[in-house]
Amino acid sequence: MTFRGSVFLCIVATLLGAGLGEAQSDGFAFTGINFNFTNPGARARGIGGAFVAIADDSTAALANPAGLAYLDREISLEWIRDEEEFPVGQLTHGGVETEISNSGFSKIPNEDPFRVGATSSSSRLNYGAFLLPLKKNRLTLALSYGVLAEMESQFEVGDSVVCVSPDGVASMGNAGEVCTLSFVDPDGGPVPVQHFGQNVRYSMKTEVVSAALGYRLGDRWSLGLEVGLGMTEFNGLAEIERSLAALEDRVEASTGDDEDLLYTVGVLYRADYWGFGLSWRSASRYSINNALLDPSGEPVDDSVPFEGELTVPERAAVGVAFYPSDSWVIAAEVTRIPYSDVLSRMRPFSGIEAGADIEYQIEDVTELHLGAEYTKFTNKRGWSLRGGWWRDVTHLPYVDEPYSDARNDVDDRARAVQSVVRAKFEEDIDHFTLGVGLSSGVVRIDAAVDWTESSGTDFLVSGVFYF
Repeated sequence: MTFRGSVFLCIVATLLGAGLGEAQSDGFAFTGINFNFTNPGARARGIGGAFVAIADDSTAALANPAGLAYLDREISLEWIRDEEEFPVGQLTHGGVETEISNSGFSKIPNEDPFRVGATSSSSRLNYGAFLLPLKKNRLTLALSYGVLAEMESQFEVGDSVVCVSPDGVASMGNAGEVCTLSFVDPDGGPVPVQHFGQNVRYSMKTEVVSAALGYRLGDRWSLGLEVGLGMTEFNGLAEIERSLAALEDRVEASTGDDEDLLYTVGVLYRADYWGFGLSWRSASRYSINNALLDPSGEPVDDSVPFEGELTVPERAAVGVAFYPSDSWVIAAEVTRIPYSDVLSRMRPFSGIEAGADIEYQIEDVTELHLGAEYTKFTNKRGWSLRGGWWRDVTHLPYVDEPYSDARNDVDDRARAVQSVVRAKFEEDIDHFTLGVGLSSGVVRIDAAVDWTESSGTDFLVSGVFYF
């Protein structure tokens, strides 16, 4: 290789490989999470989460506080085993080989583009509540604790390569497809841009401590209000491996421990054979501190720590319930969650992406919940069987930025590469639920299983003591 060629190689490798390779999101851990913020309740989960029009146990404090007005004194606790599997918000080749010759250098993907799978599991006290009627069959107070989300995971994403063609279009090749920048004719060949691998660790937990009131307006109508203190703790580390490009590794660190108020309002109507419910829970926002560090944990000289924001989005639900007999209840619910608010103040760590105005997006979703319950009482003892279904519409973070010339424009190249690597993922997940319940005198026990073919299984058990 000539001296001129070697110098050219170093310049290209540094500018193209390093500049875009470290341009990751505001805590890469954020862009790997398929956020889910679900209401607690073993009974509610057993009927597919279609609970806003039923709301007849203590978890109504979060689902629809209007239902509290019909309830008597009780203490309830719930335990959950939460198993989650989800795709990561980035395409990867799992690794890239580099070949250098006199004519140029080549990047060769090891595998076809794919998404790494991540898992998260936890066992915890998921909900607890104390209910006290202030005016019997008219006004009830609930004091509760609930977990809206808890995730902890670690995953590794290998290097990948995006090939920018002479006409300025970016794409990810399959395994073995060579992307070569020619020294002989540098303007005529495709330009390979390396996207560095990462090792990601994160943990997140969102809890709510609240007080709620349910007030009965008459025989059929009730209203409810819940005021809660939301508490979110987040810790994320993304270790960016850049040694193959002869560059120092980087660590993107995101940490947060913040509080915010949230509110839930609800309306419930109950007739003889049917009813409907409405509820709305406000969004809550939590500050996240971000810093770009070197391998020793010290801030990188040319980077400035910045503050971002994680939002637990609002939740609006409307549902109907039908009571064809004393034993049966059939329910349906539509829930709207604007997940686009989750990353409302996120920005890239890298100045290159920030200059290109890269934005990370999440789709707003509408969930459908369906379920039914059959209950039989004999000598003051009862048992229930439940079944349900709900669809989790995928809301994984992605990038979709327009560009015209990724070949010659640095900002367009950043937009193109990120739009390819973090392409939108669309795969809705069907959840199937089963539940059972047993009651005897002053005690009721409920259990539920929420199963999916590709996204893990949840096990819930709750107990209620009436006094």
